[in-house]
Amino acid sequence: MQAPTQTVPLELAGAEEENNTSELGFGESLQRIVRFDLQSEGNHVLAVSVNYDETAHDSEDGPRSRTRTFRKLYQFIAAPCLSVRTKVSEFPVQEQKNVKRPESTKPLSFALEAQLENMADGPITLEKVAFSPKQSFSTTSINWDMSWPNTEKMDCPFLMPRDVTQVAFLIKQQSGGKQTTAQAETSKDGRIILGQLTIRWRTSMGDPGFLTTGWLTTRKRL
Repeated sequence: MQAPTQTVPLELAGAEEENNTSELGFGESLQRIVRFDLQSEGNHVLAVSVNYDETAHDSEDGPRSRTRTFRKLYQFIAAPCLSVRTKVSEFPVQEQKNVKRPESTKPLSFALEAQLENMADGPITLEKVAFSPKQSFSTTSINWDMSWPNTEKMDCPFLMPRDVTQVAFLIKQQSGGKQTTAQAETSKDGRIILGQLTIRWRTSMGDPGFLTTGWLTTRKRL
């Protein structure tokens, strides 16, 4: 498989455990399956090479074998199945009364909102949306997987093509100990690095898909 960023050899798999070498009679067929996780957008080329021995029956010299080879190329373009737009907002943390801290040691709290749009040609079902925070932060999901008292569990979102759903997470800096604003990991331009968003879904045919965003950051702090 030749992807935009790499070339990967793929192993063959079949419905039954068989060797790569098989004998086929007249009219028989052989099926093999290759699996590849699409991780890059753009042009992909699947190259398939087949080597086989053909037995020819000659009345004078008897049966003889000839080795033949052919190669086929299958080209396709991988497009994004899901579009993700994120927004991070900071809001103050309510601390206990009579507790005063220097501004630099107050724990930070953020709200992460993400809009997920189905860019595929068919419907998809979101199975999981999770936020993996950096070590100095904790997170709380406020989506369909959240446990609400005296309510039934909500179904996973079902998105038709171009449908949009919104998810949100509360992100809070760990308080206590030595965790302070200054110790939160920051990027080169001074933005606080919060973590990554991971999304898993299935198509109407049951094919799984997954996406992990880059590191999500706050706005540049003054």
